[in-house]
Amino acid sequence: MHKNQKKTIKKAFFHLLIFNFKYESGIFIDIRELLIPGRRIIMNWYQKQKKLNVEMEQDNESNSPLDEQIFVKLKKEKELENRVMEENKDMEELQMPEEIGSLIGKHTELVGDISTNENLIILGRIIGNIKCSQSIQIYGSVEGDILCHNAVIVKAEIHGSIECKDSLRISEKTVIEGDIIATALEIDCYIRGNVRAAGHICLSENSSIIGNISAETISIEQGACVQGQLQIGVKEETEKS
Repeated sequence: MHKNQKKTIKKAFFHLLIFNFKYESGIFIDIRELLIPGRRIIMNWYQKQKKLNVEMEQDNESNSPLDEQIFVKLKKEKELENRVMEENKDMEELQMPEEIGSLIGKHTELVGDISTNENLIILGRIIGNIKCSQSIQIYGSVEGDILCHNAVIVKAEIHGSIECKDSLRISEKTVIEGDIIATALEIDCYIRGNVRAAGHICLSENSSIIGNISAETISIEQGACVQGQLQIGVKEETEKS
């Protein structure tokens, strides 16, 4: 509140306090008895407004442009993480990578080949081949061949071959129709195709493979099913092929 405004308010009170008014009954009442409570209310309001203005000025001084940029960046990252988790409440094995590169939404269908040097998360449907130099997480469906560094496949459907330079982990309730090549494999799903690993293959109890298996070492849990030939201890042959 400016100084002129305060002077105006004080002047108005001065005139009201010295003025008496008369009712129709002819009784004079000192208006000061009526104005004192109202004056207190106005002054209390003025003090609160003054205190609020001081606090707002302090907040504006503490918030620099750099702080705002950091806040906006963190907010966007949190919104993206919440979006992924919200769209996949039933996917308990969803693992957020340290750096999220590209995200294909749950209700998105993409037709065409994909080539990326970033991490890739697929929640929707891809019709086309995928080439990724980093990691891939698949929770949707892919109709095409996949080439990547490492991959995690959860409750997905794949129609095509998969080749991972490092590790591949496939959870239960996943269906794959195509050949698989990787260095290390953890399988807990249905696969119709040949499986080759330069290192170790682990078949969990829910595994069902219709095709030949070739690996350096293998472990098979009780309940796993294999319909095909097993070739164990063939690391060199797998790497050369």
